Amino acid sequence: MIQTMVDRFRSRQLERYFPATLVCVALGAMFISLMIGLRQSVWFDEAYSILLAKQSALQLVHLTSVDTHPPLYYLLLKSWAGMFGWSELALRSLSVLAMGGAVVFGGLLARRMFGVRMAIMALPFIALSPLLLRYGFEIRMYSLASLIGIAATYVLVLAVETKTPSRQWKLYVIYAFLVALGVYTLYYTVLLWLAHFIWLVFRAYRDKKPVVKTPWFMALLGSVVLFLPWLPVFVSQVGNGALAAVSRAMTVDSLVGIVSFSFLYQPSWQLDGYGTIIILFIVVTVSIAFSRAFKKASKKEWDYLLLLTLYIMVPIVLITLVSLVKPLYTERYLSHVLIGGMLLVGIAIAYAMKKASSRMGFAVVVVYVVLILGVGQLAKIGNFNFQRMQTPNVKEVAAEIKDECDRNTTVLASGPYVAIELAYYLPTCEIRFYSTTDVLRGGYAGLSNSPLRIAHPSTQLANSSRLLYVYYGKPQLMMPANLIATSHEERGALKLDIFSAP
Repeated sequence: MIQTMVDRFRSRQLERYFPATLVCVALGAMFISLMIGLRQSVWFDEAYSILLAKQSALQLVHLTSVDTHPPLYYLLLKSWAGMFGWSELALRSLSVLAMGGAVVFGGLLARRMFGVRMAIMALPFIALSPLLLRYGFEIRMYSLASLIGIAATYVLVLAVETKTPSRQWKLYVIYAFLVALGVYTLYYTVLLWLAHFIWLVFRAYRDKKPVVKTPWFMALLGSVVLFLPWLPVFVSQVGNGALAAVSRAMTVDSLVGIVSFSFLYQPSWQLDGYGTIIILFIVVTVSIAFSRAFKKASKKEWDYLLLLTLYIMVPIVLITLVSLVKPLYTERYLSHVLIGGMLLVGIAIAYAMKKASSRMGFAVVVVYVVLILGVGQLAKIGNFNFQRMQTPNVKEVAAEIKDECDRNTTVLASGPYVAIELAYYLPTCEIRFYSTTDVLRGGYAGLSNSPLRIAHPSTQLANSSRLLYVYYGKPQLMMPANLIATSHEERGALKLDIFSAP
């Protein structure tokens, strides 16, 4: 009797302080992400986002239509920068705010599904996940997609639970809009909506209810209708060849990499012996916790565990299947569903901790420590580009060039990629770039028919008295014969050669 009263008192106290705890955890995650982000240099994808956001709304939509992503994030970034400016702090804060919102909705969802105690135990797994923090500061659409995805899942759970028809329909209308907004933000959110659909169909068949006549089916159908105006553009994007090439399909190594990125922020091929042991330890611990969770869960909780499992597994399985035909990026296109996976890990471990042995308690402590080490690894290497094996450092090179952007100095980028990277840090500088064609596609389309394009540097730049050549790799261009190389500098992978007339 006394123990029951104590437990009830503790539960009331947890409920009372949960909102403040949730806000503090979200703010802490935002602070960590922002502090790491402000130490990084803007790189091509981010510079491309900024380039689009600086266009008129009509031109922005047009340039998006010839690339690979939908326009919503770029339009939002344009509005955000219009209010708060174009500094790195302002631009990164939009993504950081979205990530913080995702943490809040993740906590609310966990409490709604499993109670306040479980939610509090699960919070560190989403707030300290290195991959979520990494894309939390990226000037791209990934953290916004995470927010929309977890918010839509929360609204879906509310709609499923409510017994009032009028309120249920209102929630499903909100859900339909969130689903559509998700697809207008990142096409890969479709994989999450498919996970929702599978979960809802499973429940309907189990409970012997019709699928087509259900409110959720109408909501999903409504989201499709909301997306129809953009559908022809999406179809044209599928075959426009703008998607960057990726060298390999999803493999077992890639699947291990999802775990190693999520906890240690390291690709699987970088793991040494100790790192491999840590990942194996995490996989075993989480597998045991996962098994115990499904055994201990009530019918309602079992349904929600299934929802979180589908949340992360459906996108992984589908990307694996698609990658057999066309290789795809892994970590960035799964980042928006990783919050569901980390929430599942946290909830499973919370179940395992119920009347668990001291060994399980030790294992959980180790997992927490690994997450903290992963955050440290993220802080150490920042936004290292694992596809190009480069640390973005255009900020440093741009700082050296900034004072030389005048009529007597020519700045030449080795291609549109470098030109777009430099453009953010040198907004008043005329950056010429090398290209053999005048018509550019995909992320380079904004530079099509540009008067700054240089096809023959040796002749077109012969009148320059000073030339700054910025490039990656080895120098490929022939410079004017009247210019002599006077300096060579390297900032990581990005190089700067200075030529002057004698």
